[in-house]
Amino acid sequence: MDARLMSRHSKVVASLFVPITGAHKVPSSSGYSMSSPCYSSDDDSRKGTPDRVFKQPEYPIVIVDQKYCSNYPMTLTFEKNGQVEDKFKISDEDGHVLFKASKKKNGRRVMLDDSDEPVISFTTKHITMHRRRQAYRGDSSDQRLFSVKKTRGFKSLRYDVFMTSNMTESTFNYRVYDSYRDGSSVIYASDKVTVLAQLNIQVTHQKTVKAEEKFTVALSPNVDKAFVSALLIIREEVRKSRYKGYES
Repeated sequence: MDARLMSRHSKVVASLFVPITGAHKVPSSSGYSMSSPCYSSDDDSRKGTPDRVFKQPEYPIVIVDQKYCSNYPMTLTFEKNGQVEDKFKISDEDGHVLFKASKKKNGRRVMLDDSDEPVISFTTKHITMHRRRQAYRGDSSDQRLFSVKKTRGFKSLRYDVFMTSNMTESTFNYRVYDSYRDGSSVIYASDKVTVLAQLNIQVTHQKTVKAEEKFTVALSPNVDKAFVSALLIIREEVRKSRYKGYES
């Protein structure tokens, strides 16, 4: 790795390891700390639960393909623009577009990689209160990877991810957790402490969805970028349909 890349990755690591104590609002320029003291309240009930120390994954998290994993932390940029054909774009630190997704066609949205090859496609199972999404490998319905459904906490919105092998769905495999309590948004595993990514946004109760939006995402090492990118798109889709009252 050359000096320029080493400098960049050092900056990303520094942003991931900013100490944050208590249920404070997360600054837009920093992510959750993974090994130094850093806490968040998970309001699964009105009584709440004790703050927990977040950590990086102890093993690679590969959902789509190993080639989408990097052994160092990264900063991704998520962009949404409903006025153009490629409605969603996810880029790296250099501005290189890693993934993009166009407007829906026949109720289906396809996420492409930088060579325009289909990576994941999303469909809506049916209109329900949970606004469930199904995700498939490539641009077909032959191999379902996971499904996502929205649930609501006392002061949060949660997008629970169930892998195909999770037949009972008694607990989620991964979760996108939007907290109204401290305004943070994080993607973690079923243990609720292993963090895949931290979204640098401010979560609010405001019932409006912007036509254009852009924010950065602090990605942990050895985490599938395609999987996280797909969750970012699905989260935005579900938020939009929630406020508009129908599936978008």
